[in-house]
Amino acid sequence: MTTISTEVENIADAVSSCEAMAEHHTYSARRILSLVMMLTITLMSLLFLAFLFPALTRAADIKVSIPDTALYVFLAIYVLTFSVLMAIYRLHVGEASRLQHYKVGFMRIRIAGSNPSSGYQSEVRTALTNGAFDFLGNTEKKRKIESPVPGHPGADLAVAVANKVLDGLASAKKPRASSRSAGKETTGP
Repeated sequence: MTTISTEVENIADAVSSCEAMAEHHTYSARRILSLVMMLTITLMSLLFLAFLFPALTRAADIKVSIPDTALYVFLAIYVLTFSVLMAIYRLHVGEASRLQHYKVGFMRIRIAGSNPSSGYQSEVRTALTNGAFDFLGNTEKKRKIESPVPGHPGADLAVAVANKVLDGLASAKKPRASSRSAGKETTGP
């Protein structure tokens, strides 16, 4: 048989576990963001070497140039790496947010469970416990097409454009269908 003190300790352990995991995800997100910044600084340095440095050294006899093909390949690799790292960053930030929500849910349960007074037996307890762990990570409306790689900026952009086009087609069909039904209602006996 468990007592209230052990249940409160279990909830306290759950809160501390959520805090530890959220801190880990936050640290990972910061690490990925710093990696993206280093890649961006590297790209800017390469662009400086490719475009500005040759213009500055024309008076001197130094001939430094980066082939255009190598520059385009590096830029393509950068865009791909940036997209993947940002998707992983969004995953870590979303997980940290979800864990923070669960931490608050455990705190709500602890408050509801540790107050045996008559005021906490009805609506207050129900209000504290109902929906304590319902996490709505992405509150966007239901889309017609889902992203095959959620969080990847290229896939998200393509899906957003496709959904916008489909919404435009659906809204273009609705007025015609409603005008036909309105015409049938007024002309029919």
